[in-house]
Order: sequence, then structure tokens, then C-alpha cells
Amino acid sequence: MRAGKNSQNIAIKGVFVKVLFSIFSPMKAEHINPFLKSTIETFKTMVGLTVTPGKLYLRKEPGNSDISGVIGLSGDIRGAVVMAYPLDTAIKLSSKFMGEEIKELNAAVADCIGELANIITGFAKKDLQSLHLSISLPSIVRGQNHVVDMPKDAPVMCIPFESEMGGFIMEISMVDK
Repeated sequence: MRAGKNSQNIAIKGVFVKVLFSIFSPMKAEHINPFLKSTIETFKTMVGLTVTPGKLYLRKEPGNSDISGVIGLSGDIRGAVVMAYPLDTAIKLSSKFMGEEIKELNAAVADCIGELANIITGFAKKDLQSLHLSISLPSIVRGQNHVVDMPKDAPVMCIPFESEMGGFIMEISMVDK
């Protein structure tokens, strides 16, 4: 994919990230960037962890996720934001977030994953006030290599993140109402 009219550089804490959007995606950079920014800031503030975004891609098949926090979007756009984690990453993040050692997938991990999705989406919503956006309460999906179905008329943009505790993926799907 070549950078052109459908690309945008954004600066987050002094780091420039090129966000690319193909002609096949109805999503706009100004709708995706707040989620990217809030993910980086939320993990830094709430977990004390630096997360680094990777190259965006369109989802073609399920990822390597064991637990996901899902937030529905409604208003001028409709869709969902999914924070998808492998089991090991989810347990490590939850331990750090809660300040106690967690050894297995349990209700505390599910609560943590849901709360992180809620915080990230809530912070992003502040930068999307012109959209009159409503967000749902978080839902949790568990299961090895699960997939969260998104609106059929919108592609799913995936943003992989890496950290010292492991990787995870943010999936965003939205379409103008």
C-alpha cells in the first residue's frame, strides 16, 4: 500500500506514526487516530507500560486471541472496538494493572480486560465529540482463536501493539450511519 492522499502522520508523545487508509476502507484517519492515541496513553498511565503500534492491516482471518474486550459504537457512526489479547499477555497485563499476581484466566482478568477497553474507548470518545458517539458497556469474549463479528458493510482495521508483556491487537470497525 503506498502512502498518498489516504495517509496521515500523527505524533504521539514525540513519536510519529504513519496511518494508512486504502481506497477500500470507509474509515477515516481522524476516526482511528483517537483510539491509537488513547491506547498508548492508557497503557502508559494506567499500567505503567509502553506499548508500540505496528503496521495497520485489514483483518482477513481470526487472530491469535484468547480473550477480548468489546465496546460497541453508535451515533453518527456504528461499529465496534475490540481489544484482543493472547492468554499470557492478558494475565501479565491484569497482574500489573491490579497490582497482584494472577496465574490463570479468571474473573479478575476478564474485569481488567473489559475495564481497559472501556477506558481506551472513553478517552478516544473525547476526541470524537463531533460524532455524537455513544459507547456500550464492555463485553468479554473468551475462547482460543475466537473472532468477534463486526458490521458486514465495514472492513475491520487491525492495529497490532507490542510491549514487554507481549503483543495484542486493537480491531476497529466503523461505518457512517
